[in-house]
Amino acid sequence: MALVEYAVFHPWRALTVLVVGTLLGLSGFYTYQVTTAFGAVAVEEFDPGVAREAIEAAPSLDPVPESPSSLVFDFYDEPTYSLDAELALLEERMAGHTRSALFNAAAFGAPIADDVFAAYLLVGTDASGFLADTIVLALQPTGEGEPIMVSLPRDLYVWNLCKQTFTRLNTGLGGCAEAASGSELLAIMVEDYTGIPVDHLARINFDGFSQIVDVMGGISVCIDRPRRDIKAHLLLSTAGCQRVDGEVALAWVRSRHPEDLVDGEWRASGGSDFGRQERQQDVLFQLAGRAATFSSPGALTSRLAAVSRSVRLDSAWSFPEAVGTAWRYRGIEKSDVARFSIQVTNYRTPNGAAVLLPSRSFSDQLSEIHDLSGPDASG
Repeated sequence: MALVEYAVFHPWRALTVLVVGTLLGLSGFYTYQVTTAFGAVAVEEFDPGVAREAIEAAPSLDPVPESPSSLVFDFYDEPTYSLDAELALLEERMAGHTRSALFNAAAFGAPIADDVFAAYLLVGTDASGFLADTIVLALQPTGEGEPIMVSLPRDLYVWNLCKQTFTRLNTGLGGCAEAASGSELLAIMVEDYTGIPVDHLARINFDGFSQIVDVMGGISVCIDRPRRDIKAHLLLSTAGCQRVDGEVALAWVRSRHPEDLVDGEWRASGGSDFGRQERQQDVLFQLAGRAATFSSPGALTSRLAAVSRSVRLDSAWSFPEAVGTAWRYRGIEKSDVARFSIQVTNYRTPNGAAVLLPSRSFSDQLSEIHDLSGPDASG
């Protein structure tokens, strides 16, 4: 009764108390949700330097000659293929130099000091979670210079410290026994190839990617003709620009065998890994643009919650720090970022596996868009 009388005789005070109480309650509710989201993020042990030492010190992981199935010899279309020549080359390599850059100098990067770039590795995993389907390296120069983004082909044939031979880059997520987690081994392989130490790593699975695209309101896809990719479960039945949901967006970025509808027939549209990488980067820029527009605290909370359920971060990168990094780049556009494509050559291993062999060193390509000649540029 006293509260009613107070409200009648002091209406503005009562209204102020009500509004402030409501705001504090909402603030507490959203703070609780955001804190819960932070705590839900999965983390993985991540110290590539320590992991590298553990791998090199492990008795069971002593360097051994490469096996015939792991070596790469000739081009697909080498017209003078000779089994005798292949066996002679195998014998020569098994005699030593298994780690030498003589195998492929472009597969090893010139060491670059850790303080030249802040290096972030963004990884999309396949359904198993043990193979990387998408690998994007983002570099932020610590001095002057624009951010740099480059997609690393999953089939890139590079040095695998754990196996002591060359393997596809995407196998790094399998880890190295007790010596290195999947994130650590992948970071080590990227560092050996690029020369750049990886500071942080985040990976996301297929379902998580779809959820994030959905919670961000979808993405735009533009095509000249109807397109499909049976293996990727992609079907875009109309031409032009259209908004698609997370499920379609996932098929769009994973598509490797696209077909366009031409004169009533489905025809291969010349899909390539480079086109796929371009689509993946385009989606990242679209999501960055959406991140710049938060309509309400509830929208912010739901987005954070979606990310927390979908992303696995390295143990040295807290979720608040990762969100802060993403916030820094919200709204960033393609014109604000330096990009280039890895130069590769198609090769087959003796057991018939198709791989991509680096044909030019990463350091050489990077130097074309960023000055690496400064006093602190090399380690």
